[in-house]
Amino acid sequence: MTTIEDKISLFSKIIYDKVNEEKKERLDLFNIEAQRKISTEKEKIKDLSLKLQSESQKKSSIKSNALIAKEKLNKQREVLLLKDKLIEDALESVHQRLLDFVCLDEYKSYFISGIQRNLKAIDKGSYYILVLKRDYDKFKSEIEDVLKEYTDYNIQIKISEDDFIGGHLLKDFDGRFRMDSSIYSTLHESKELIGVRVMEMLA
Repeated sequence: MTTIEDKISLFSKIIYDKVNEEKKERLDLFNIEAQRKISTEKEKIKDLSLKLQSESQKKSSIKSNALIAKEKLNKQREVLLLKDKLIEDALESVHQRLLDFVCLDEYKSYFISGIQRNLKAIDKGSYYILVLKRDYDKFKSEIEDVLKEYTDYNIQIKISEDDFIGGHLLKDFDGRFRMDSSIYSTLHESKELIGVRVMEMLA
């Protein structure tokens, strides 16, 4: 059975390849342009150096270093902008795939098994299980079947006012305990992973 973790891993691979290809193309263009500008400035500096002596040569060297440093800074800024764009595009792609996933038949198994797993992990008490109205309408009977195994618990199903894509949240009545098994939470975790991957590629 394919889990959401497997899908996120697959999405990460697809996104990694896409980001790597786009990164290489853009960085190649950045490097070519930066080298062209630096070469031009070096030629200018070389001409200045031939005409000037002593103190003038020292000033031209300072100007050379300043110009090269400026070009390197501009390149760093462009790389940072590229990083942000790549992360944004990757997250949008993952988000769309997750929206597609909750419409598939296999989402039902993911949804119900997630509730079962979390209920097994908690002590007896009073809890809310927050689900989306769409999921409750589709899986009401399956949810009720699961809860029949926990008659000695006080568990209430609540419809969430927030759209967290899919999955569920479990929390106690006092609000001191919370388990977030929403797909939005998984997407948020993938943001950190994608950010790390992009930074590794742009390093």
